[in-house]
Amino acid sequence: MNFLRGCVAMLLLVGLSGTASGAAPVAEVVATQVVAADSLRTHTFSLLARGQVTEAIDYWVLTTGKEAPAWLLAARASFDASKQVAGACQGVAQSLHTAFTQLGGKPEFVQLSTRSQKDFGYIMFKLVNGKDVNVSHTGYHVLVRMQGRAYDAYTGAAGMPWAEYMSRLGARTEITEKVVETVARVP
Repeated sequence: MNFLRGCVAMLLLVGLSGTASGAAPVAEVVATQVVAADSLRTHTFSLLARGQVTEAIDYWVLTTGKEAPAWLLAARASFDASKQVAGACQGVAQSLHTAFTQLGGKPEFVQLSTRSQKDFGYIMFKLVNGKDVNVSHTGYHVLVRMQGRAYDAYTGAAGMPWAEYMSRLGARTEITEKVVETVARVP
């Protein structure tokens, strides 16, 4: 009788644990998957924020065994030289904001504008090589700021400290900055 009670007790213990012998409990499996997803996003975010976009994509592909998501590929395209033209800032900012958000970051859109957009709409930016480029003909430019760094097509993938970015801007009138929720489409 004691043997039978022991067998019933063992059966109940195994049944209540929710696992077959040798298998990991469901809660542990789920926790492991969540931690793996978090570490994937955390490491990819870290690579992207440091400007190692290709490495971030490669890490994602190798870790997941799947193609990189479109939002991560769009982040890479944001730094193409073809995006360094006045008027491309909205798409670039949207792509970068989406990528950082998908990876758990807290980016913000920052709108830069001149006081008199019709009369003095040009905003210039001094590149690292010393060349001045026109970032806006309309007195409007938008970029992403995250963790004290500016990110747009002109900063390169590593971004640049916010104060340095602002010091490289120039216009005939004062440039104001405003954090906005969405990117406005300006013709």
